[in-house]
Amino acid sequence: LYLSTDPSSAIVTIDSHTGYIKAMASSGGYNDRTFNLAAQGHRQPGSSFKTFVLTTAVLQGADPNRTIYVSKPVTLQIPGYGTWSPKTYSNTYSGAETLTRATLQSDNSVYAQLDVDVGPDKVAETAKLMGITTKLDGVPSEGLGGLRLGVSPLEMASAYATLSAGGIRSEPQAIKKVVFPDGKSDDLGKPKRKRVFSDGVASTVTKVLEQNVQSGTGTSANIGCPAAGKTGTTDNFADAWFV
Repeated sequence: LYLSTDPSSAIVTIDSHTGYIKAMASSGGYNDRTFNLAAQGHRQPGSSFKTFVLTTAVLQGADPNRTIYVSKPVTLQIPGYGTWSPKTYSNTYSGAETLTRATLQSDNSVYAQLDVDVGPDKVAETAKLMGITTKLDGVPSEGLGGLRLGVSPLEMASAYATLSAGGIRSEPQAIKKVVFPDGKSDDLGKPKRKRVFSDGVASTVTKVLEQNVQSGTGTSANIGCPAAGKTGTTDNFADAWFV
């Protein structure tokens, strides 16, 4: 995306089994943008944040294939915040459906209800656990991607890499070592890694996201290799994600 009329764009690829950043790039040269959009740009993640709600539900014992919610127009009473009436993207509702199906349709109605049930504060905890470093407020709208401060592509890649690694979070690292003019080198060591939940939890969520690439909102990312992921868009496509 090199034309001045193109949208800004960024990509981050992390080797989830090591924590090393394999690729990181953003549109625009350093002359016209002195910060790294991929690592420092904070944008609204849209429905790609629903993965943290789903992971929280699975951590609390939910089976996505057996847990059923009703997709319907809802007005939720949120203690301390008043009422909340999220709508689906198309303003259509599917009735009773599993969490798996709701994920494939990216159903805001179901995910709003789920977020309130598992606890918005718990969703924020899960996101932090998985690798989101920007401050979260633990409010219901965050589960649908409505963040006060936004998140960077690097954070989102890091958090999803925790699923790919079977529940092991890594601190993303771009540089292995620095070699100085005199020949001496400084080895920066390997990325820090920590298990944050079981591989069973990671596998359960990943299977839903695999189906999403095969027959849900993420079919454009089905390029012929095993893949799992979630789309995210905000109003009028101001932001569009695939993680």
